[in-house]
Amino acid sequence: MIYLDNASTTMVDSEVLDVYQDTQREAYYNSESLHIGGLHTRQLLDECKHYIKQHFSTNKEVIFTRSGSHANEIAIHSYLKGQNGGTILVSPYEHPSVHAALENFKTEFEILDLPLEGTGEIHLEKTKEMMADEVLLIIAQHVNSETGYILPVGALSEIARHHNVPIHVDGVQAVHKIETADVQSFSSYAFSGHKFHGTKGSGGLLMNHEYVKPLNEYYLHEMYTQNGTIDSPSIIAMTKALSLSSNIQHMKSMQQYMIKKSTELYFTQMVYSECAPHIVALLSPKYEGQYIMQYLSNRNICISTGTACGHGALLSRGLQVKIDSIPKKTYDQYIRLSISKFTTKEDIDKCFDHLKTIVRGDQ
Repeated sequence: MIYLDNASTTMVDSEVLDVYQDTQREAYYNSESLHIGGLHTRQLLDECKHYIKQHFSTNKEVIFTRSGSHANEIAIHSYLKGQNGGTILVSPYEHPSVHAALENFKTEFEILDLPLEGTGEIHLEKTKEMMADEVLLIIAQHVNSETGYILPVGALSEIARHHNVPIHVDGVQAVHKIETADVQSFSSYAFSGHKFHGTKGSGGLLMNHEYVKPLNEYYLHEMYTQNGTIDSPSIIAMTKALSLSSNIQHMKSMQQYMIKKSTELYFTQMVYSECAPHIVALLSPKYEGQYIMQYLSNRNICISTGTACGHGALLSRGLQVKIDSIPKKTYDQYIRLSISKFTTKEDIDKCFDHLKTIVRGDQ
């Protein structure tokens, strides 16, 4: 199996898996229990929170979640609970989980897309013009999961700060993929362990204390934001994954190699002013992306044609605008290849050997 869909999920690092299994054996207790086993597990989780704060250089509250999607949901509900109308500005590149979290608020709030330039990038000057007293929240991905586009979240946070408006940033595709992230400048920041070689079932939300609030009188866990026993082994494993080398330089090298191979076959790369090193978004010179994905899948090579949470068929409005800016290209030509610190040149060569066969028609 050649796996080039790491933006969807990553292989668990062997060191992380060892920690997960050890914790399942030795610290399986419920962290809410008051006996010695529960207290021991709670201490381990507190140590994880301390490490996460150090890693992100932040004094924000750390709320453990079941996933990045869950973190987005908690953040958005925390900001909007108890508010009486207003405007929410959302980037057109957001993950489906953001729209799911906003669904319950559509009748109470005006939800507007952040403006885009013709190239598909966030238009900062027009964003400034949209700011008014009724704007009460900005939501933006740090790195777009479809294209690797690094959104200007630093500039957006400055705009938000100037108008005293909170900003939530979805950092799921950014952690261990880009080197700098000034989390302190955001009001909240979401991440997910399985995107950087942790196990599935754990994520995190970093949030300014003043925005954390009980979401339901029956929610008793993680500062009253959720119910359900915390998955301690996954959280501890996620923290271990966070401590390991991300090997960003290797991903950059593999990305450049992949871009070179794709150019030789006349694929069109979607280029932004800043891109993360683990995603290459391409438009096919021939055949639909779904056909290419299935062709490769039948040869044990995994790529994607969209976010996994959208069943590989849901393209954000931002990506649609980007594709529209490229002459003679259509949405159905889009494919995404995404790499990790474990991706090799041999993996890429085998993938593009098959792509060469299909696009040149010498089957």
